[in-house]
Amino acid sequence: MPLEEKYDKLLDEYLEGAIINYAVLKELGAIDKGIESSVKVQAKMLPSLVGIAFKMLKTVAPGKAFNQLVDNYVYTMQSTLSLSDFELSRVSDREATVRVKNCPILKRVRTLVEKSGLEIEPKSICELETRINQGVAKEFGVNMTTKLEDNGCVHTAKLK
Repeated sequence: MPLEEKYDKLLDEYLEGAIINYAVLKELGAIDKGIESSVKVQAKMLPSLVGIAFKMLKTVAPGKAFNQLVDNYVYTMQSTLSLSDFELSRVSDREATVRVKNCPILKRVRTLVEKSGLEIEPKSICELETRINQGVAKEFGVNMTTKLEDNGCVHTAKLK
């Protein structure tokens, strides 16, 4: 199987899991608990993802630490999006914005939700992921906001 086909299949399986997870959490009325658990797990994984020295670097050189965090976030986004799908704007050494335009993930989620027959709004998957990202960003002293658009979103991160 060609590598691109494997990637597409794995991405669809990952998104199907996210859709099913959201549908079950919604049905159980446990979306907040799911977000809390996701943030807790991802926060424990962060030292291995962005380096243990982040908190120390943040006190000595907050702008540099913030830029490293933003770079890591953008790098991680490339696991599901190509560079042409988003743009990074550094407002200052303490604020950055990432705009995702014509989001291929949202398009795929729309298709998968339609195929699944589940009664959920595709953007609810984006909202769930956004709330998780906001919780994880707080672990680094970063306020993150997200504005969902018709075919994408805008993430704004500000160092506290």
